[in-house]
Amino acid sequence: MQNLIIYNVTILFFCLVFSVSVKISPCAKWNTNGVTIAGSGIAGNFSTQLALPHGIFIDKKTNTLYVADFGNKRVQQFPLNRPSTGGITAVSNVVDPNRIYVDDDDDDDDTGPTIYIAVFIGNRVEKWTKGATRGVQIGDECRSCSGVSVDREKNVYMSESDRHRVLKWSPRTNTTIIVAGKTDDRGSSSEQLSDPEAIYIDQTSGTLYVADSRNNRVQKWTKDSREGVTVAGSKTDSPGTDDGSLDDPGGVWVDEETNIVYVADTLNNRVVRWLPDSSKGDTIAGGFGSGNATNQFNTPNDLTFDSEGNLYVCDNWNHRVQMFHIIDNRPCTPTSTADTTLQVLCPSILPATTTPSPVVPDDGICTNATWNPNGVTVAGGNGEESYRL
Repeated sequence: MQNLIIYNVTILFFCLVFSVSVKISPCAKWNTNGVTIAGSGIAGNFSTQLALPHGIFIDKKTNTLYVADFGNKRVQQFPLNRPSTGGITAVSNVVDPNRIYVDDDDDDDDTGPTIYIAVFIGNRVEKWTKGATRGVQIGDECRSCSGVSVDREKNVYMSESDRHRVLKWSPRTNTTIIVAGKTDDRGSSSEQLSDPEAIYIDQTSGTLYVADSRNNRVQKWTKDSREGVTVAGSKTDSPGTDDGSLDDPGGVWVDEETNIVYVADTLNNRVVRWLPDSSKGDTIAGGFGSGNATNQFNTPNDLTFDSEGNLYVCDNWNHRVQMFHIIDNRPCTPTSTADTTLQVLCPSILPATTTPSPVVPDDGICTNATWNPNGVTVAGGNGEESYRL
């Protein structure tokens, strides 16, 4: 009886560890050289190959990578917790799958996750359940459908690139409404979009993030807002290669705890991190020109992270998915930059009810700092002197 109790506790402990995700530090660093997780670098339709992959998604419950294999008209899945010789086809015969969202809320051994696919040429979003031979269209037409996401209430969001807007379909009312952009009205104002690509939904707040590709920016639209706010890229619609610019961003991923935005900066062949309220980002992968080396990309168009904080990048024209190991996840320090100014919050010398005000000391030490009254010997000995002549 005692052995049985210990065995049950052990199994429970394993499940808890598996489901926990690492919190990514705003100053985290990744290996500059990636490892190919899916694809061979050469276009093909074998299980070990991909052809122009357009979107990726990680089901953290099963630790499985899903890839929208655009050129092969299929969705491939790759287990990440064991060695794999190739992908398993989860969905086949789907015309030009652009990006995907995997909903594992109802996932169990019998049903498996539901896959939502933005079908680019087919002008729609399709919902595929495990074992289905055909997808079911969700919502209205989505012309040149380029992105898809699902919120906690099962509302489906779809970016309609050709009409410069993002739609939201409600399963409760079976209606589709516009939540970002203006119909057939391309532009760079806060109310407009231009060829929106990937989208991301904050599951807690319902905030929508849009890779506004032709405006070379990422826009944030809070729930029920009529205008977006630029959270990555310049305030103009011009592309650029500097730290304050983007060029045709295709993918976006958001850390929902820190609101840090990660962008697949497609034509700059890099992945960029933008901290909240920052005027520039810092490159965390790529940035070494177009190519097929382990530290290069060729038009990366999507990205995601696994539960350990490792970065995955959909390397479109290299026909592969690259994984970059997280190598430093320590918290930021006063000397950390992450290409932005980090402030040191000094305790207020006013009564405790007063909110501390941000102060940035020149030397990183607060003027009202205190020290432990007991010292620790780090040099010298017991107080006796000994010299030899």
